Amino acid sequence: MITGIVRLLRRRVTAAVLGQVTQAAAGVVLQVAAARELGAGGLATFSVAYGAIVLATAICSGLVGDSLTVLSRTDPGIRAGLLVCTAGVVVVAGACATAVGVSTDALPVWASIVAGMATGVFIIEDTLRRLLMAVGRFGRLPSVDLTSLAVALGVLAVASVGRDLALSDFIVALFLGQTAASVVAWVQLPAPERPRGPWRRPSITAVVSFGTWRAAAQAIRPTLLTLVRLTSIAIVGATAYGPVEAARIYAAPTLILVAGIGTFLLPHFVATVPAGAARALRSADRAAALLGFAVAGVGAVAALALPLVGPWVVGEEYLVPLVPVVGWSAYAVASAVLLPYASLASVLRRQRRVLALRSLEVVSIGIVLLLLTASGSGAQWAPLALTTGPLLAAAAVRWTVLLPLTRSPAGRERPDGDTRGQDIPGRVVAGTDASHPAPLTTRRSGCGDRGEP
Repeated sequence: MITGIVRLLRRRVTAAVLGQVTQAAAGVVLQVAAARELGAGGLATFSVAYGAIVLATAICSGLVGDSLTVLSRTDPGIRAGLLVCTAGVVVVAGACATAVGVSTDALPVWASIVAGMATGVFIIEDTLRRLLMAVGRFGRLPSVDLTSLAVALGVLAVASVGRDLALSDFIVALFLGQTAASVVAWVQLPAPERPRGPWRRPSITAVVSFGTWRAAAQAIRPTLLTLVRLTSIAIVGATAYGPVEAARIYAAPTLILVAGIGTFLLPHFVATVPAGAARALRSADRAAALLGFAVAGVGAVAALALPLVGPWVVGEEYLVPLVPVVGWSAYAVASAVLLPYASLASVLRRQRRVLALRSLEVVSIGIVLLLLTASGSGAQWAPLALTTGPLLAAAAVRWTVLLPLTRSPAGRERPDGDTRGQDIPGRVVAGTDASHPAPLTTRRSGCGDRGEP
């Protein structure tokens, strides 16, 4: 039995999922500390800042993270292109974070500068994590995440001596934690993989043409969450919206479950697709149902345990309301249902159509605005309103993208218009060509989107 457990722990998939969990857990613990120390209003403000950093990181993760996993990093032009693109996102995102902090008076000038630096380091740390994934060193990911968490909590512990913590303390903790994690990730990379150049003649076009679609797809969810936070705070105020963010932190295990299980789906569908589109779609249906029920079960447990666990998350200053806890859990269920269909469509190289259909999630923002303007308690119902978008997108991807493939007499139409090499009836094989490298058939498990728990 012990031998079997050891073998399980050594599996890359297990290590990849563990890396997803530790990454999400580190973010959750830091946000729990903010929920307890900053109060409802301070938590709402910190969540906006943290969510904006996650959004910038998601863009870079799609643009650079997927590209470094798929494109030839040994090619000098590609390598230089990856470095230039990463540096560009770091500089732009850091400058924007600093400018927002200064212009809104949310932070002192010095803390706004640190916020910009924290944003840049956050992106760098995530890119180094993606490099560790690309070279198969999944087992090193927890050490990176736990280093970030330990340093951040240590900084907060020192700052709390003799006084109450402020938002600027959390910004400094985030900056130092991510800096330490970046160093750990750098050290654990193989020497040839460490991003040290060359910078000459970068193939920026190759990186951008491949990564733009993935960056856009990965930015959808963080963008929606950021918009919900900003509109809610603008309409009902930070103090009123703070408990809704506390409910999201409390319900985080449901979203972590979706992220962790989602790492299995891409390699699973890569193996399933050659058996035919109909079988692959049935597999996606089963995965959507199982994921939905599993996440709903975790959400139900979270709702039942709220009276006991909720006060520990936020302290005694305010309560975690039940309605948004149920809403965030339902949002996780909707995201779980969408995930298998979006993953299968991407393996079949329909990622552009998936991106277009996922724009249906914008409908959720309209519903949230109606709720916020119609009632003073509308913010509590905002998470439940967000479920509309993923459910609409899941239905659209299944019935307009995947189902037609099962009705194709021979699956002759290759994804995105390429019709070569599809002459086996009933089979749809995700192929490759020079203009469309096969990103999702060559990606390792664990290289999923970086999102908020």
